[in-house]
Parts: sequence; C-alpha cells; structure tokens
Amino acid sequence: MHYKFSLKDEMILTVIMALKAEGVTVLLGFVLILCIGSSEEVSLPSDPTYNAGVVEFVPAKVGMPKDLVIDNLKRIKAIIESEATKDLDILVFPEYILNNMDMKTYIPDPKDGIVPCEVTNYDWFLTELSCAARSRQLYLVVNMLEKEFCLPFANQRKCHPSGYNTFNTNVVLDRQGRVISRYRKSHLFRYEWYSTDILETPQLATFTTDFGVTFGHFICFDMLYYEPAEQLVKEKNVTDIIYPTHWFSELPFLTAVQNQEGWAFANDVNLLAADASYPSQQNTGSGIYAGRLGRLSAAIFQEPTTKLLIAQVPKSEYRSSYQMPTTIEPVFMPQLVTPRFTKLDLQRDYNVDVFTTKLLEENFTTVNEMLCHRSFCCDFQIERQKIGDSPSHQAYRFRLAAYSGTETTFQRVSSSNQSLCAVIACTGSDLYTCGYIFPESVAVGNKYYFSKLQISGDFVKAKRSLIMPSTLNANIMPLKPNVDFTWQEVESSKTKRITLNLSRPQMDLLTFGIWSNYYSTVDNTHNLDSIVNLKQPIALTSSAVTPFSFKSFQIIFSIILIVSLKTQFN
Repeated sequence: MHYKFSLKDEMILTVIMALKAEGVTVLLGFVLILCIGSSEEVSLPSDPTYNAGVVEFVPAKVGMPKDLVIDNLKRIKAIIESEATKDLDILVFPEYILNNMDMKTYIPDPKDGIVPCEVTNYDWFLTELSCAARSRQLYLVVNMLEKEFCLPFANQRKCHPSGYNTFNTNVVLDRQGRVISRYRKSHLFRYEWYSTDILETPQLATFTTDFGVTFGHFICFDMLYYEPAEQLVKEKNVTDIIYPTHWFSELPFLTAVQNQEGWAFANDVNLLAADASYPSQQNTGSGIYAGRLGRLSAAIFQEPTTKLLIAQVPKSEYRSSYQMPTTIEPVFMPQLVTPRFTKLDLQRDYNVDVFTTKLLEENFTTVNEMLCHRSFCCDFQIERQKIGDSPSHQAYRFRLAAYSGTETTFQRVSSSNQSLCAVIACTGSDLYTCGYIFPESVAVGNKYYFSKLQISGDFVKAKRSLIMPSTLNANIMPLKPNVDFTWQEVESSKTKRITLNLSRPQMDLLTFGIWSNYYSTVDNTHNLDSIVNLKQPIALTSSAVTPFSFKSFQIIFSIILIVSLKTQFN
C-alpha cells in the first residue's frame, strides 16, 4: 500500500522537507505521523488485491427532469464522499441512475485527457463528479446519457436528423477526475432502440489503473453477446470487468446475481456489477465476484435499496493462492418453512415452453434418468429426503429440462442460441407454471430436501460460447461455488462433458442447471422497418463529425439559393 495525499497533506510534507533541508528535525517524525495518519491508503501494482466498491442505487423517479438529476447527483456524491469509500481504489455506479433524455450531456473524448472539474465545458453534473473523484482520489465509473453533435448532410456515415446522436455511455474518471475511458452501449434493450444510437462496431473499451489492473467495461444487456463482453475476455485477455446495469430479472436462468456470478465463474474473471434498485419493476442485484472463487459480496433486495458493497478483490495473477474470507456455514437443519422472496417482480422465460421437459412425481425421492432434446442429452441423478407433510402448505413441483437450439430469445428482445440441462421449479403440474414463484399470499413448505443432485451433459466446444452454472434458491440468490456445488469439465475433441454436482443439502431450490450461450449471429429489427426507417437507431462510426464535402456544400447552397430567389420573385 501507499498513501493518497490531500493538498493539505502535500503542503505539510513540502514544509517538512524544507525544514529537514535546513537541519530542523525537532518533532519531524511526530508531524510526519500526523500527516500520514490522516491520509488514505491506495493499492500498489505489487499488491495482491485492490479495494473495490459497487453501489446498488435507487434512482429518483418523480419530478421535473432537472430536479431528478439534482436529486440523483446529491445522493451519488454523498456516497462518493462518505467515510465508507475513503480506502477504495475504484467505485462503480449502475446504469440509468443519473441523467435523462432531457438532460443529456457532452462527454469528452478520452484521447483529449480532459478534466471536467477544470474545463467547465460540460454539464454541471459531469463537472461535479469529476471534482468528487479528484477530491476522494479514486477511480469512478458512472453511466450517463450522452449527446454528440453531428451534421445530417455531411459526409458522415450516419447522423440523426436532429443533428444529435444519443448514447447510453459509461464514463470512467481517474483519481485526478480526468476522463480516461468511455464506452457506448452496443446491445440496446427494448424501447432503447427507439431513442438511443449505437456505433457501427461495438467498442472494446479498456483502461489501465495505477494499481496495475486493466479493466474492460460494458453495459447491462451487452453481457449476453459475444461482442464486446466475451471478446474482451477471450480476445483481449482482460481479467477484470466493470458492469453497470439496470437488469430485468427473469426466471429460471437470468436473475441478476445468478447471471452475474455465472458469467464471472464461466470466464474466471473479476466482475464489479452495480444494478439499479427497483424490485417491483424487476431491477435489483449487485455484486463483486472473483471468478471461480465466487462472490466476494453480493445482494438482491425486495424493497428499493441504496447500498454500497465493498470487497478486497484478488488480482488475477494472485487468485490461485487467494484465501476467501472465512465464513462459517450453518449446519444443515431440515425445515418445513424457510425465508423466501415474494415482493420482487420477475419475468418468465417463455423459452421454457419449447424445452424438452419431464414432470417429476410430486413425492419423488429418487431419479436416475437421461432426457434428450433431439440429439442433445442430459443425465440426471437425484435423491430427496422427506421433511414432513403439511396440508396447509403448497410445495413446488419440479421438471427435468433439456434443450439445444435456436428457437429461443433473450427476453423476447434478440434471437439466441442456447443449450442447457436443468432442474426447474414450477408452481403446478403444467409446463406453463414453470418460471414463476408462489405469491406472498400462498403458504409454501419444503416437504422434501435435495440430498443428491447431479447433472451432466456433453456441450459442443466452440470459441463463441459460454457455459456456466445456473442455480437459484427461494431468496433469488445463486448457490455458492465450491461450497454448495462443484463443477467439472472433461474435454474431448469436439465436446466438453460438464458435471454440476450438489455438495450440500438444499431445501428451497428454484433452479439447478448448466446453461450455455452460443452467441447467435442473427440480426433482429426490433419492430423497426427492416428496409429504411428514420427512427431506426443510428449505427455510427467512431468519429464524431466529418467535414462537409464540397459536393454537399454545393447541394445545400443551391437549395438555399433557389428558395431565396423563389421567395423574392413571389
């Protein structure tokens, strides 16, 4: 560790050095201790860990556009400048929690090395955050709605007719408040396609810190695509990822923390994920993850909650020798009733309806079966032990599920190519009841617990693929890697034999499976005209504005001249 000094500290040290040069040594050590003792520690490149924070944040929803930004900024700055962040190296906020379409801002190009705190050519909230990052001497990642000037009639590839393009953008500020990285979201979610633009080619946004870690970053729905998310890991060998999100959780495979931890585990990378908090609108779930070691800190909420999560993150080169913080796991005790989430709204994955599934008997205790979808097969070995009967309590039914194909989508937004083997919970015996939880009004009981649960399948090896554990309990949290389950991969020439094995008894499972994404390359029009539509999101080249060509100038000048002459003669 070394210390990050305030301006006051630096002035004191300057005085001390001057006194020392003059031979004045009285109380020198005492003064130095006072000076350094009030300073904050930052990580060095040689340190095995760095200190990270992510914020689950409740964005303001009611008020005039400017008032919403004022409210959000005030609370964001309060977190940045709080005592809890004083030793952080990097702090991450979620997507869509600062400004809005009426309060978009210009963002400087990182190549220009601009510190908005010093160059006030940008909206005040960006300037304020630059100053706050510099004041607290930390790296700060904030998501903003960005505007960029363009010329509709210029020689530019694409430009919105308004003369401004709009981007959903991550902004990274260094310890001096300088904009050092900018990423514009590549894969938009639902109605973003009507209001937000994209670059022609997804950016591979990275930055390197003074503590020796290079980060890549992307936004929300990008996680489900090869470019740029998987590309950063597999082609750029980035080991630490920053992930602002406004995630819409979906059962049984894509709730927020479940997806974050599974993605970090599959890629064996550190992931700093910050989510907005509106559980009644399906948004909540943030965490800090250390690859195959699992989560260092994670949380999901039933009520809107602003919370700072902090962790010491092992650098990738030290992770193999890193000892996870010691936690005492409670002794398993079978219980009929256990805590469960009921207030968090959740989407249902309608892909379930095209899976090959098999309903298990209500009182099953042993299963040893193979289930196939076309030529893709999954092996299941399951044992359950009875806890007790209770006529006043409902219990989940379970189905085996197998699937491999391209008839699926990601949340009805984009085409997908998935393969999976899983046990999923259902509120009834019909397939359409799978992917739901019982409401709060229903008393739910664990009449059995799983004492053994092993799933295996042969998954095709492919560069454009991600194969991850996908597990979930009644509190909408995944099971812990290396504690609650084990994961084994055995490679052959064309496939990977994946085995997911439950290692501790579980009472309240909703999902236990192997889920894979083979990154569909199908283009979707998102309810926009596939031939030509001026409302279609703009696919832009990286350059902001190119000059008028002489021919363009001639055309525009001619039109103006004709209109002018016509007006005069009329």
